[in-house]
Amino acid sequence: MGPPPKPKKIPPPPACFSPDDLVRFKEMFKAHDEENIEKVKLQDIPLMLRKLGFNPKGEEIRQLFQQFLEDDLVDTVEYHEWLFMIEAKMGWGDDFEMAVTKAFAALGHDDEETGVADLELLKEELMQWGEPLTDIEFVDFLRLATKDKTYNPEDGKFNYVKFIENMNNKDEKFFKEPINFFKLDQKTLAEMAMKKVQEEKEEQAKMENERLAREEAKRQKMISQGLIPS
Repeated sequence: MGPPPKPKKIPPPPACFSPDDLVRFKEMFKAHDEENIEKVKLQDIPLMLRKLGFNPKGEEIRQLFQQFLEDDLVDTVEYHEWLFMIEAKMGWGDDFEMAVTKAFAALGHDDEETGVADLELLKEELMQWGEPLTDIEFVDFLRLATKDKTYNPEDGKFNYVKFIENMNNKDEKFFKEPINFFKLDQKTLAEMAMKKVQEEKEEQAKMENERLAREEAKRQKMISQGLIPS
């Protein structure tokens, strides 16, 4: 038999944390270490981050687990891993909600960003982009929007800002979003919507350039025919 494996070397805490920060993070960790084994359960991490004032989304939690845990079979988080997760979340910021709100504004053609869009128009977009929503899947979307009164069936208006806020507040499970935005995570939705807006702007610019080119060609022809001065 060979020598026993060397004990795992625990990395030092991130340098950006003050002693007071570490005390606070340690207290939070110990409060959820129910078995006193220097480990907390995976599903406690989102709640622990929220208690620190963050608003972690499902995709962010997946990224944290993938980045800082040893493998997919681990079901607990050690203290040093917890610290690095906090550092990463602080580096990412907390702008997912803002990004997905802007995405809904783009998909719902709410150019003035009033926070309200036509639900049927938004539905058409959601059924065309990414892996499209089906009618059956959209029933749940509509049911939730009606239940929390963010959708008015009388005029078809949908308060997507309030809807996103309500859904994110219900994000309690560590492995998936509270509602599946057309089978894509929020970050992907935002990126796709922004890409669509950019493509539309580029198409408009292309059409305008083509129009100007036609007008210039027409002007040059008229000059050559002596119809107008050069």
